[in-house]
Amino acid sequence: MGLSNAPVNLPKSSVIDDPSAHLRYPVFEKSIDVFKPIDWHMDVSTGRTFPKSFAHKIDIRSDKYGSAKHVWEVNRMQFMLHIAMLYKKSGDAKYLDLFCYHLLSWKNANPYMVGVNWYSNIEANLRLICWYFCWEVFDVENLCASNTVFSHFVDSVWLPLIFEHAEYSYNHPSLCSSANNHLISEYAGLFVAACKWNIPNRDARLKYAQAGLEREILLQNTAEGVNREEAAEYIQFIDDFFLIAAVAGRHAGAEFSKAYKERLHEMARYMNAFLDCNFNYPMYGDGDDGFVLRPDVGGHFNNFKSLLVSFATYFEDASLKRANNGWDEKNELLFGATGREKFESLMVADEQESLGRNHFCPESGHFIFRKAVKSCDDVKRAGNFTGVRETYLHFDAAPLGFLSIAAHGHADALSFILHVDGKPVIVDPGTFTYHTHKDLRSYFVSTLAHNTVCVNGKNQALQAGPTMWLSHYHCKTLNVVEDFVEATHDGYRKDGVKHVRKIEYNREKDEFTITDTLHGHAPFTAEIPFHLYPTADVLLKGSLATVDVPGARRVQIALDEKLSYSIREDGWYSEHFGDKEPARYLYAKIECRDSVEIVTKISVL
Repeated sequence: MGLSNAPVNLPKSSVIDDPSAHLRYPVFEKSIDVFKPIDWHMDVSTGRTFPKSFAHKIDIRSDKYGSAKHVWEVNRMQFMLHIAMLYKKSGDAKYLDLFCYHLLSWKNANPYMVGVNWYSNIEANLRLICWYFCWEVFDVENLCASNTVFSHFVDSVWLPLIFEHAEYSYNHPSLCSSANNHLISEYAGLFVAACKWNIPNRDARLKYAQAGLEREILLQNTAEGVNREEAAEYIQFIDDFFLIAAVAGRHAGAEFSKAYKERLHEMARYMNAFLDCNFNYPMYGDGDDGFVLRPDVGGHFNNFKSLLVSFATYFEDASLKRANNGWDEKNELLFGATGREKFESLMVADEQESLGRNHFCPESGHFIFRKAVKSCDDVKRAGNFTGVRETYLHFDAAPLGFLSIAAHGHADALSFILHVDGKPVIVDPGTFTYHTHKDLRSYFVSTLAHNTVCVNGKNQALQAGPTMWLSHYHCKTLNVVEDFVEATHDGYRKDGVKHVRKIEYNREKDEFTITDTLHGHAPFTAEIPFHLYPTADVLLKGSLATVDVPGARRVQIALDEKLSYSIREDGWYSEHFGDKEPARYLYAKIECRDSVEIVTKISVL
């Protein structure tokens, strides 16, 4: 059943042939011109090219050929959705020709199982989902009825390519240690394909994929709505798969169960809770700027913000509707005019109420301390258009990650981050890369790169590869009351040290007291970093540090006088995959002979 591997001559495209026609599409820190021919195997970050050999024999876990992530980002073809929308808005056939040009170019360059673009099943399914929405935008059935050339293209190129992808999806499931977001993507891609097209074995594939999604939403997300991969940025990615499948299923008459919808709703509530008033999130674990659906060609797309609109619309839940959020192109694709009417009919949530409450998930190990007060200077506050002054602290006492290798977790047990007035102040440094720049990968996932205690210069777990951990630590929440959490982990059991951290919030004073108790019976070294947002100005006088970030109230950090401390310049911060910039951090250290208690006070002024 597959496509012939013989290349087919590309159709004419006036956009391709026009030397003045250009459209840059972002690929992490780089971009491509989607109005010109595309090298589907080239890594735009290095200029290197992956070989056109058997897919599963290609080395993607080193930088031998460059970054496979950059190649895959291009081959997800999400820019094709933008081209389809250009055609819909303008009616100009040149955009339809361009779409056909790129799709046939991809087919010619990627014979079945040849090349890196057939390496990972997640990539095939992301293309299926993209094509599903392109099909919707083009209104293919009606367009084919009036355009015989396009109808022939659909029958001879596009549908066979869709069928081949659907078969690949079914025949190459992610198993064992990779049965994480990859498996979710495979079920979601196959499910939407079966909802839309008459793929081979359609009914069986639909049933198989829907059962997989029903199972995985409960397995991979806790009852508190927290994703078990422990990678915050992946939440928008995973939530989109489950939501898009639910929307496609509703259209096709294949509704999901009550349990599925209830778990998805809980995931939406957690996502809402972990976004600050400006839609910043705590960057624990890996983040790779991956999207399931992205119609824009702008800079960095905040899909968390878009998803809040989606969830508010799908569940008709006003508690998810914020005053500083609104309808966008992505939600128009998902829900159309009817959905927009539903969203606009919802009352906006009281943000002082919704953003001013703690959100504790003790079973999942995530604790969000929050306070929101209406601001007298409202929109004048630089970059903060919410009308509230917000204090936000996220405390992570969660497991290392999901399954045996915890692929996308970081060694960050008992770490915290602090945002003030919608601005990151004390931060998680992020990710930067996966399989390239080995030393930097090791830095970004390390314990010392997080705001917790590092013992004897070691990580809390053993990093065995870029996305592989051994000797997982175990966290335990010891005590939770209003504005107080105490937790511990055993990551330094081989060093004979136990770390217990207490965080107490004095809501009236807007002050956090962090007490670290290290139980040990032999000499050891403890290091405590406080990583700062790159725009932060920091001044250290004795044991007292003041931190100023533009647009936020000042933060004062009173370090324990038992420590030695300094401001270090050798930190890094990566807000987006492939990007990094230097960042400073407060660094404290102590040589311990046995057990010790360390108290830090952090005040928002």
